[in-house]
Amino acid sequence: MLVIQSLSKAYASGKQVFPVLKNVNVSIHEKDFVMIMGESGSGKSTFLNCISTLDRPTSGQVLFKNEDITKATNQRIQRFRNHDVSFVFQENIMIDTLTMIENVMMASLEHSIDVRTRAHELMVSMRVDHVSDKFPTQVSTGERQRCAIARALMNKPAILFADEPTAALNPQFAKEVMDIFTSLNAQGQTIVMVTHSLKIASYGNRFLLLQDGTFSVDECLSGTQKEKQARLLELAKDIL
Repeated sequence: MLVIQSLSKAYASGKQVFPVLKNVNVSIHEKDFVMIMGESGSGKSTFLNCISTLDRPTSGQVLFKNEDITKATNQRIQRFRNHDVSFVFQENIMIDTLTMIENVMMASLEHSIDVRTRAHELMVSMRVDHVSDKFPTQVSTGERQRCAIARALMNKPAILFADEPTAALNPQFAKEVMDIFTSLNAQGQTIVMVTHSLKIASYGNRFLLLQDGTFSVDECLSGTQKEKQARLLELAKDIL
């Protein structure tokens, strides 16, 4: 589904160049639930941004259905973001003057008569339909994040990218969000997520560890959450 080839990203400051990603090669497959971990500053978010078109790599290719999106026009990238992928972040911006259901609806560019119906159905599935007519300042952090997930699913993305979506949540809200992601993945949704938590990472079915600008570990996960956490502890011992 997504093939990353020889991906590199470096930042320049004056005459100095600071490499972050170095010749990364990895593929994301349909129905993957990929968890990406690494030390703080290792380039996890940079990698996510580069493969999702939020940033452009210095070199390399990102192939989506055999099309190199790193060389796509701005118009094509906009279509890619609107219809092929979607995003859930740690802090999800909502428009304070719109109700929660209107914020969810804003993700859809179709503006068909079914937009409100789909937004309502998604909010029901996220168990936040009771806040449909409330404004962002009137709902809890957990409810906001579940509404953000509903918004991200409005256009039925092929890949859902999530950058530490539970980092600002308390344990109960974090569990609710991860249960939702697990259910979505079981229904066939491909998810690529960055996290700093082994507990959160144990919800995934594939683990990538970013070290020294590339992935030192790429392993499928199976078993119970407790078993996966134990395995992750072995794999990520160098960063703990």
